[in-house]
Amino acid sequence: MTKLKDHPIYELTMMIEHKYGSIIKCPDDDPMLIELHKLTSKTLDASNRNNALKRRTEKKTMADKKKAHALAKQGYTDTEIGKMLRVNRTTIRSWLYDVKNRPAKFTKIVVSNPTGNRIYFPNSKGIKEWCEQIGRKFTAINRGYDELFSIQRIQVHWHELPIGAIYQSARQNRFYVKENDENYARGEQYYF
Repeated sequence: MTKLKDHPIYELTMMIEHKYGSIIKCPDDDPMLIELHKLTSKTLDASNRNNALKRRTEKKTMADKKKAHALAKQGYTDTEIGKMLRVNRTTIRSWLYDVKNRPAKFTKIVVSNPTGNRIYFPNSKGIKEWCEQIGRKFTAINRGYDELFSIQRIQVHWHELPIGAIYQSARQNRFYVKENDENYARGEQYYF
């Protein structure tokens, strides 16, 4: 890094002050003063460009943060949000630390073979617990041996569930009926 006394603006300022006693007393048409004005305007322009770039970056970050919150409320995972916004997953996690009760990403559907009714589950653990509640064997349903129920593997986000769908919330292990896109794990509870 250059020292202040080696900087061209400093050198010109010192030369003008030495010649005229002060920059204020220097005539406007003096070549040294004209050169000094050129150097300072370049420095100010560069500084203003850097500040504008910084402001644009801050605005983009705030916009990305809002998008991340909206996507999280739709049921997207941190990794998926990071890929969509081209932001590191750890950054997404820090942005979403205060989002509670995020919608699950549903990976399995249990289908009633006779009626075609569907129940959306975030994981196999929920299906096992559900099987215990209704007195069915998970392995039979999972392997396709059960006459009443079958399991389908899917990748469905909260906003993709149809209105009226029955789903299991990931954290509360309760079943709900989807009323709208805003009521995850707060809507009408479903009982078997």
